[in-house]
Amino acid sequence: MNEIRIDAVYQASSEPTVGRMCHIDPALASVPLTTTVDAFDVVLAFPKFEGQLPAEGYVSWWGDGSAPVALGPARFTAHTVFTLTSDLDDDVVRTELKAAITAIRFAAARLSDALRVEQPSVGMVGEIPKMLSLTVRDITQGLELPAPEPLNPGYPMVVGLPALTVDTATRALRDGVSPARALLAQARYLTQSTNSPQPGMAILLAAVAAETYAKESLKSCRPPGSTPSLRTLQQEHGTAVDLYGPIAKAVISRSLEADDPALWSDLGALFNARNRMAHKLKTPTHLDARQLVVAGMRAMDWLSSGLPK
Repeated sequence: MNEIRIDAVYQASSEPTVGRMCHIDPALASVPLTTTVDAFDVVLAFPKFEGQLPAEGYVSWWGDGSAPVALGPARFTAHTVFTLTSDLDDDVVRTELKAAITAIRFAAARLSDALRVEQPSVGMVGEIPKMLSLTVRDITQGLELPAPEPLNPGYPMVVGLPALTVDTATRALRDGVSPARALLAQARYLTQSTNSPQPGMAILLAAVAAETYAKESLKSCRPPGSTPSLRTLQQEHGTAVDLYGPIAKAVISRSLEADDPALWSDLGALFNARNRMAHKLKTPTHLDARQLVVAGMRAMDWLSSGLPK
């Protein structure tokens, strides 16, 4: 068995600029924070503060230099220690190392969220903080191991998207773009095409887009005075995902639940993730957000294909 330690250093604020740095209570500078993510115990800490300024790792502070009331850290660290039972060259080890790094990223995002809720000027809630360094070490043998992932995940090139046509451009100039489609496009950008992904914000945007699009589309299919009204159907069924299920069945005689059960389940997961993000600040992982945003897009496309021409 080998004991493995993974250490990561994160940039504390989105912008490393004095005046845009986060600030913490000096007491937090000497209190490591521990959280459990899946099977990993992750320890997070800001640079240790010995009570004297200037101090390594801090670029600004508030209050008297001899007794500051707040400190501006440039970074924070996160690490986890766990045991591997497989040989170091086994594929299982690579999978376990990647899982541990994912746990560290998740914990770091949570700590960043706490900062950004208190101090919105230092970044957006849900944004994954920038990793400055990553080391993997076999403590048992005293060996440094290659990290199975880059510091900050790259993003594949996106190909095959539709080209802008004359009709689409003309319609946008005349009427503007569809608000729901615009929100969905923003969500896809935040999970697919940026070096600063924001999975929490992407989930919120995608869920709002899918819900709004369904309400507007189904409402357009109900002549004035129709019984039951769309409002009545919503009151009867209650949840956002039902717009694509029993409510769609009543309005356009089609149900995503019947047509594509797997997509129906993923769409429900999107709305559940939105509720956890909105009510409990449960930030999804980047991978989960990317998959759920695509589910929202596919559900909207399914509904569009069933609307009267």
